[in-house]
Amino acid sequence: MIQLWVNLPKKHKMHKPGYQALTADNIPVIPLTGRDDRTDGYIRVIAGEANGTKGAATTFSPVNLWDVVIAKQGGEVALEVPAGHTTLVFGRKGGATFLEPDGSETKIEPQQMALLKPEGTTFTLRAPEDDTQLVILTGEPLNEPIAARGPFVMNTQAELRKANEDYRNGKMGR
Repeated sequence: MIQLWVNLPKKHKMHKPGYQALTADNIPVIPLTGRDDRTDGYIRVIAGEANGTKGAATTFSPVNLWDVVIAKQGGEVALEVPAGHTTLVFGRKGGATFLEPDGSETKIEPQQMALLKPEGTTFTLRAPEDDTQLVILTGEPLNEPIAARGPFVMNTQAELRKANEDYRNGKMGR
């Protein structure tokens, strides 16, 4: 299990809270095939889009969330992300190797997150072991100020005070 908290754009911060029940049945799966046409794993598109397939989750800003499995040690997957997106990779099992455009490699350890800075919109990951499992998260930067305290992330200290006051007065979600 992985839990992610994604900051909302300022215009949506006071949006009514909601819950999205996503089950395996509504998450599209895209098979990955290798050079010899054997299946090398898959991408589960939880949010956003991958290879023209839209994910199940609704987001307030452009975000992609993919669960990627590379079946074979040494298997490589080239992924395309929208231009300008920040790209994070979390090594759920097995980590990965990020192949830099200049031929160098950056290791992503298991149970660690890495911020990737791909040149262009395509990047390649290599699996260090069978059944490598990764979470890929990309998002369009909001370029807004952040003020955080406790469970709240707002844009200003005044908004934080108001969120805490609403919480104390039982107004959250109303």
